[in-house]
Amino acid sequence: MSADVLPFDRYRIAGPHSRAATHGRRMRTALRRFVLAGLWAVSLPAAAQHAADIDPTLAPRPAVMAPRAATSLLLDIARAGEHWIVVGQRGVILRSSDGQHWQQMPSPVDVMLTRVRFFDDTRGWALGYDGAVLETRDGGRSWTLLRFDPQWGKPWFDVLFLDAEHILLAGTNGALMITADGGQTWQSIDTPALEDGPNLYSLAALGDGSLLLAGERGFLARSTDRGATWQRLRSPYSGSYFGALPVGEQGVVIFGLRGHAFYAADLRAAEVLSAEAAQALREAALDPTAAAAHINPVSEVSGWTRLENDDYESLFGGTVTADGRVLLFGMNGHVMQVDLTSRRLHRLPAAPESNLNAGRLAGSDLIVVGTAGVQRLPLTR
Repeated sequence: MSADVLPFDRYRIAGPHSRAATHGRRMRTALRRFVLAGLWAVSLPAAAQHAADIDPTLAPRPAVMAPRAATSLLLDIARAGEHWIVVGQRGVILRSSDGQHWQQMPSPVDVMLTRVRFFDDTRGWALGYDGAVLETRDGGRSWTLLRFDPQWGKPWFDVLFLDAEHILLAGTNGALMITADGGQTWQSIDTPALEDGPNLYSLAALGDGSLLLAGERGFLARSTDRGATWQRLRSPYSGSYFGALPVGEQGVVIFGLRGHAFYAADLRAAEVLSAEAAQALREAALDPTAAAAHINPVSEVSGWTRLENDDYESLFGGTVTADGRVLLFGMNGHVMQVDLTSRRLHRLPAAPESNLNAGRLAGSDLIVVGTAGVQRLPLTR
């Protein structure tokens, strides 16, 4: 595991995040390390350490209907037709038609939900800890459980619909799976690009159909065959990436820890990571003298341009608006607009000081989710 904290490793919240954590209180010590801030939440090494104590017969438990759910820790937001759907801690799922008044929907699990995505106006998936994958076919009114694995006990971080039947899941320790029948059966994707087992935080489909996978310790990989095989890319940053947003046909913006963000105008030109370079990275990661040398985590890499940023708050989520603006969301209320002409990030005075994990544009406003729940805020360019 990298020394980098997860995007939600900045905040502690009371209570468990997974069914495994609740069993017999045997996860109490690990829970003290289960820190959150944004897009997700728990100490993965601690979860692995206690895997032997997990009872695989544990059944999923429905989320508690909470009157203040809209002000709880929330991690992601998506559009479903004329409604907004939000997910977060303890299995909370919220639905709204205006982004101001929210109704909690019944959820079949009480684990942390990290991501929600929709294929069309009615069909979508939410996913999270204990390998939970939920599906809705009525625009988020009702949800059914497709997958649940408390013995594994770890989270999925992102989902990508290639089409109605072919869907990718990315998660902890290099877990990457694909279904070809809409989630009825699954196949693990075994590729040398994932041999180091990085946490995989973001899946992005570019305009030309190629895919980008981004994760911890500067992990980047590209696929040109709908996820069947992956080629690892050399990274301009050694820290973690928490998101990737497609821009144009071949372009992409990636972002993550300490406000670092980079732009590739054409991902096809991005330098491939050789086997020798990959081995050198592994050796450097195990070398305490190199870690103590305070080596610059940013480097010049062919195909990538650094987006200058005067702030250092980590960036956890982002969106591309209908008019092409790229907005990023992060710690301490930071909403950053990407200027690809000047190659800079500019902060917008749009949000309070609470941490933001994701957001979407709604008319002239932003709907954001984070440690203060869900809020609709005026957007100033």
